[in-house]
Amino acid sequence: MEATFLRSGDLGRAYLAVDWTATAVGPIDSWPHSLQSAVRLMLGSRFAMWMAWGPELTFFCNDAYRRDTLANKYPWALGKPAPVVWSEVWAEVEPLIDRVMSTGEATWNESLMLFLERSGYPEESYHTFSYSPIYDDDGAVSGMLCVVKEETDQYLAHRRMQTLRDLGARRTSNLTVAEALSAAATELARSDRDLPFTLTYLFDDDADVARIASSSGFDGALDRVPHELTADDAGSWPVAQALAGESVLLPDLGDRFPDLPTGAWDRRPDQALVLPLVARMPGRPYGFMVVGLNPFRHLDDDYRDFCHLVANQLAAQITDARAYEFERRRAEELAELDQAKTDFFTNVSHEFRTPLTLLLGPAEDALGDEEQPLGPRQRQRVAVMLRNGHRLLKLVNMLLDFSRLESGRVEARFEPVDLALYTRELVSMFDTAANRLGLTLTVEAEPLGEPVYVDRDLWAKVVLNLLSNALKFTFEGGVTVRVVPDGGSALVSVIDTGTGIPDHEMPHLFERFHRISGARSRTHEGSGIGLALVAELVHLHGGDVLAHSRVGRGTRVDVRLRTGTAHLPAEQLAAPSAEPSPTALAAAEGFLAEAAHWVGDERQPAERRTPAAADAPRVIVVDDNADIREYVAGLLSSEYVVHTAVDGLEGLALAKELSPDLVLTDVMMPRMDGFELMAALQSDPVTVGIPVVMLSARAGEEGTLQGLDAGADDYLVKPFTARELLARVRANLELDRARRTRRQLERSRSMLDQAQRLARVGSWEIDLRTDRVEASDEYLRIVGLTPDDLTTLGLQELIDRLVHPDDQDKVRDQVGGGDRDIHFETRVLRPSGETVLVAVYAELVEDDNGEPSLLRGSVQDITERRAAEEALAMAAANAEAAAREHAIADQLQRSLMPQDTFDLDHLEVATFYRAGVEGTQVGGDWYDVIELGGGRTALVVGDVMGRGVRAAAVMGQLRSAVRAYARLDLPPADLLESLDGLVRDLGEDQIVTCIYAVFDPADRVLRYANAGHLPPIVVEPGRSGEPVGADDANPPLGVGPYNLRQREVGLSPGTRVVLYTDGLVERRGEDLEKGIDSLARRAGDLVGPVAGVPEQLVAEMLPEGPDDDVALLIARVDPPSEDEGLSRRLESVREAVAEARHLITAYLVARSVPEPLVADAALVTSELVTNAVRYGRPPIDLRARVEAHEVLIEVRDLEVYQPRKLRPDEYDEHGRGLQIVAALADRWGTRPTERGKAVWCVLSARS
Repeated sequence: MEATFLRSGDLGRAYLAVDWTATAVGPIDSWPHSLQSAVRLMLGSRFAMWMAWGPELTFFCNDAYRRDTLANKYPWALGKPAPVVWSEVWAEVEPLIDRVMSTGEATWNESLMLFLERSGYPEESYHTFSYSPIYDDDGAVSGMLCVVKEETDQYLAHRRMQTLRDLGARRTSNLTVAEALSAAATELARSDRDLPFTLTYLFDDDADVARIASSSGFDGALDRVPHELTADDAGSWPVAQALAGESVLLPDLGDRFPDLPTGAWDRRPDQALVLPLVARMPGRPYGFMVVGLNPFRHLDDDYRDFCHLVANQLAAQITDARAYEFERRRAEELAELDQAKTDFFTNVSHEFRTPLTLLLGPAEDALGDEEQPLGPRQRQRVAVMLRNGHRLLKLVNMLLDFSRLESGRVEARFEPVDLALYTRELVSMFDTAANRLGLTLTVEAEPLGEPVYVDRDLWAKVVLNLLSNALKFTFEGGVTVRVVPDGGSALVSVIDTGTGIPDHEMPHLFERFHRISGARSRTHEGSGIGLALVAELVHLHGGDVLAHSRVGRGTRVDVRLRTGTAHLPAEQLAAPSAEPSPTALAAAEGFLAEAAHWVGDERQPAERRTPAAADAPRVIVVDDNADIREYVAGLLSSEYVVHTAVDGLEGLALAKELSPDLVLTDVMMPRMDGFELMAALQSDPVTVGIPVVMLSARAGEEGTLQGLDAGADDYLVKPFTARELLARVRANLELDRARRTRRQLERSRSMLDQAQRLARVGSWEIDLRTDRVEASDEYLRIVGLTPDDLTTLGLQELIDRLVHPDDQDKVRDQVGGGDRDIHFETRVLRPSGETVLVAVYAELVEDDNGEPSLLRGSVQDITERRAAEEALAMAAANAEAAAREHAIADQLQRSLMPQDTFDLDHLEVATFYRAGVEGTQVGGDWYDVIELGGGRTALVVGDVMGRGVRAAAVMGQLRSAVRAYARLDLPPADLLESLDGLVRDLGEDQIVTCIYAVFDPADRVLRYANAGHLPPIVVEPGRSGEPVGADDANPPLGVGPYNLRQREVGLSPGTRVVLYTDGLVERRGEDLEKGIDSLARRAGDLVGPVAGVPEQLVAEMLPEGPDDDVALLIARVDPPSEDEGLSRRLESVREAVAEARHLITAYLVARSVPEPLVADAALVTSELVTNAVRYGRPPIDLRARVEAHEVLIEVRDLEVYQPRKLRPDEYDEHGRGLQIVAALADRWGTRPTERGKAVWCVLSARS
């Protein structure tokens, strides 16, 4: 058993530390097998378990139970009797344990609440567990095993979540603050285990006082807590901290308030949490909430978060409630305002009727007066007054009807009417107006079979409004009014073929004051209440109204009225009247007057009037009201050429056509209003600048400012007098004339200033009598003065201050000499210290008496011109010197170049050189072809960085050095390293690129080294050219430490090698690699002999000629000859000389070589082989080849190569033998091979 405990970690060590001899179960080694098995089973489980054993129920538990439940009772509880361990809950669990111990039956309990004192206080906890019997070795129940899962956290979380869910469910948007808090308190009272009590305090508007707004748990007995608090009440709740948005935990709550509610418990809370009720928007809290805390739970993070969430819920409900209260107050205020508006409309409409009566009555009398008839002009004016008076009366009546409807004061009298006949009579009043508008007006009225009860006056207003509206928006076709029975109802439809209504406007069609923006109509005037009034009047009759429309097709409005009287109030029914309604006739007058002023406008939209004078200013009057157009045009026609337009579109077209002096426009018009017209005028180059005067019925400063801000030149409010209109038009025309004159003057001055500025010429004038100086801006800029300086300086002061001291006497002589025309140049010292050269031209102006009065002239800054002239002269001299230098360098460079053609046995070589184009400096490009002997050829291309004679001279030195080093048979890398020393000796700033290549026909290999030069291009037969060694990073000669790499390229017959300088491939703004690739591609396209190829390549690469020197060398490998030559290894060193003589003699005789040459060749071969035998290392190879008139002999051995001296002497390691070779051979030399050295010589028949 001890081993089991040792494997159980800390818990096992705690078991071993228990003095089991003092317990009821005794020492561990005396435990029965059944007890040991049960303990092992329990300790091995990861599920929480505890067990009791024996009559005293000795307590055991595993590690999971210790961790989850036992808490601070560990390790004390181990080995103690279970009734002692859980004494605080033994009363609840003892019956369950007794049952198991006595009957052997297991028990099960789920979420049982137990108050465990495991953390220093009675703690509310919840457990799901089972009690199971444990049998001893004899089969009797000797113990109990409890498998338990503590669910306290889950249980509490569920309970608190339910509280938050119920609290959120109470949240609605139509409760006041008091109602919302009361509803929340009801829910919080149900959560009295977590929240034994709550108090909600709200701050007043000044945040000085907090008052109780709601509570839970107090059952109305709130006298135990303060109802009203200030921030200074420190002995109560912490108001100041809550106001600052801080949450505060209050301990020792019983000391502050000894009689607080207990909630669901039998113990009062010991602590309370004070939480601020924070608003959504930044600012002070609404108030704070006091939460009594569960005395049986510690305030952990979960509990604190729950309390904060409750407070946040209340704050959110307060926010919603205050928003609702604000909206309700706003709605009540709007209702009051709406009622006040209705009352105002009612009162003002009544007030309008009296003056309208006194306007309309006398006007009608004047027109009908036959005893003193009016003249034609006066009759026309009174007719306009009467017509617009009826229109005004119509608007007044409509406003009055609408306000009466809203206030419920309309007393309708419903009488039986033949609706079809009555509607036909109403429509017939518009026959004349429809005909004059060019529209058809049709009535289709079927007998209804029974009368319809309507109020005649109100029904007339419904029909007249609908018909007037249809005519207003119909320009082609016509209007049809249809009355038909429809299943117990009468259906009246007004159908037009007008402009139609957009779909998005249909839901708002019958709303008060709603107008369709941008709709085409005969006039833009209207109140926006006609259709709303129709809808109200139809509903008053118990009917309904519905509209259908399609843009461009027309509109149909259906009014449905039920027959009979069941739907009408009985007290408003009346007997039929036989006389026509005077009210209806009066209403028709207003609608007919409105229609009358539409007539004729569409047929002649832009009438031209005879001006008072042919050259009078041209004015366009734009207004959709015919009477206004005629009235304003009549007022202006005596002084101006007047044109009229019915809306903004016509006005804009006229303005573009006529270019008027002024546009007078109304603000509210169909299709294009006044603001849109003004914007269009200002955005068009043809019409921009035309002054615009706006006419508007919108009075007040706001309307005026809006018009002026939009760009209007003036804003005239209706009504206006004739005198005021004429004065405004005159003033704006004069103002525009002044503006144009000013703009022309400013433009002229601006053009003059610009011309002076561009020419750097300033003008000036000196009054010789007052010594006053005036000058242009450019003059001030040239001499560095300000306008203020001119007010204090006279002529002499100007000379002293501005003119260079050495030039002042000359200037005074010129100015004071009395000549009329003055011209001189002088230096001017600016205040900044800068000196400028100016040319002065002046003229002496005499007054009427022939006395000099003014000296007027100009000054021009010629500093840059003079500098340019001097620079041009210097450039010409430099160009002449450069041309001479170019010619000298070109001549020197060409004199140092080898011939253009070469006679080689194994290579066909062609070259090209050209200096830069005329006017550029030559450089140090060069090429060379050197025969090294033994059939080998060296190819060289280089470039000396720099230009002119010096570069050409350096090139000559380097070319000579290369030829000298080549005679030493140095490998290409060694040769360039030697050449690097020479370049360094020429100067630190000298940089040279060079490529040195050697072709050996014996193995057809090109060995080369590259010192910072462009890579060679190899073109194999039938393939594109390819740069080789492009990745070499060898530096140019003369720039740094040298360690050149040597490369080898095998060349098959017909292969071309292209060596070149950068002038062929380098272009400004282009990648160098791109030029190399282009050269490789073009070189691969050319086939055949190489003669002429360089010139062709240069012409293709440089079609406009080279910007720099170009050197180009192309070598082509010749096919091998039929004679493969002699090649034999001399096997016997002892017999090597004799064998060599025999072999060379037989080889040459077989090829008909002259006998003297054969003898010389045999002697030379003997010397070469003898030297190889004496000083070399075997094996020894003999090679020979006959080419044209020459014999090439070469002897190879494995001795390490050492460069030969130019002339052998008696001290040379090869002794006298090489002196014989040098005497007999045309050329000879030594060179390294892959494994040793080779000594070669060339003999010819001419030797």
